[in-house]
Amino acid sequence: MSSLASVRPERVPRRAGARRSTTYWVCLLLVLATVSWRPDTLYSGGLDAVVVAKAVLSIVALTMAWNTRLASSERQPVRTAAVWFVLAYVAIATFGAWSTSDVAPSAVLGARMLIIALSVLLLARSVDREELLRAWLSALLAVGLVAAVTGLPSLASGRLGGGVPPLHPNELAVLCGLPAVGLSWLLLYRRARATHAVLLTLMLAVLWLTGSRTSLLATIGAIVVLGVQAHRLSRPTVVGAVCALYALIYVMTATSVFDAFFLRGGAESVATLNSRTIGWSAAFSFSDSEWVRWMGAGLTMKEIPVAGQYWQTQFLDSSWVSAIAQAGRAGAIVLVMWVLYVIVAALSDRAQRAALTGLLAFVLVNSFAQTGLVDSTPNFITFFLISVLVGVNNRQLPHPAVALRASPAVLSVRS
Repeated sequence: MSSLASVRPERVPRRAGARRSTTYWVCLLLVLATVSWRPDTLYSGGLDAVVVAKAVLSIVALTMAWNTRLASSERQPVRTAAVWFVLAYVAIATFGAWSTSDVAPSAVLGARMLIIALSVLLLARSVDREELLRAWLSALLAVGLVAAVTGLPSLASGRLGGGVPPLHPNELAVLCGLPAVGLSWLLLYRRARATHAVLLTLMLAVLWLTGSRTSLLATIGAIVVLGVQAHRLSRPTVVGAVCALYALIYVMTATSVFDAFFLRGGAESVATLNSRTIGWSAAFSFSDSEWVRWMGAGLTMKEIPVAGQYWQTQFLDSSWVSAIAQAGRAGAIVLVMWVLYVIVAALSDRAQRAALTGLLAFVLVNSFAQTGLVDSTPNFITFFLISVLVGVNNRQLPHPAVALRASPAVLSVRS
């Protein structure tokens, strides 16, 4: 018995450390499998080296997540409604592709998205949710930093993009914006160290250099969501926030930095917005078929044909407009129901409401001007991850009234 007792305390930390390492590597594989390897290239069917490599990474991640689930002795609670939402969306889009003869490539994209969702679900079943969120944001941060450092030569063109992997500036901004929200949560809730503050500053700097206005606004909005929910702030955090606020006011009123950033491109920027709105309006009327209007044209529909312009197609720069084109009105209804469900569940989460609502705010704000909310992208993984994690630990927490009535002895033991 004595020898057995001496072995157990060593095995548990070792097993927990191995689990954390595996969780991080699965998240890293999922990031690499969902970021762009060939910018401005859309999948339209067939196999090539990039498609096969991404499929291999996804399957390896799924296998590792499955092994993690088998090795876990305790099943973590998850929300399964998100699984039904994603199944319904993929099924509607795949059926809609029948009318456009794109069933095979649409089914491939749908299967890829389901493999990624299953990997996330298995991890959520096996790992504590705070540990899982930490691993996911750390993986995003690692890939974002490598891409930013290797992409520094792209600054010569005016915006920072990824080098390895070769990410579009907007995609690099997502990889930096989400970790920035997580680091802000650590800072506001007194869990941050000096390295976290340095990383947050670095992420915000990279985010600025990408020139992504949508991701910057999404990050600022998410930090505001975190801030209004913070009950007690540390003194260094308050001092830093006040200094940052005064510096921000000075830069906005006394310099032209923000004007140059948000009005980047001048007349060209206005023309770009105009072309986007033309594509958005075309998504509502690009087909005369009632089947396509209600079921969509499949997950491969990412460029919409436009009429009356000197260009023939327009890329859909909005997840909501993409949903109408890919899964029709039925798919858009499913997506609206899914988002409302997650918002309500996140607001009712008593344990991690601030962190989850902050990340959710970033994803949703970003979805209005960028695609990827329901696609094989880091934004989709984040959204699905929040969907399965929100509110799962509420029943493990005492009601605030019950906690107040608890005796001092009980409170001291719990603390």
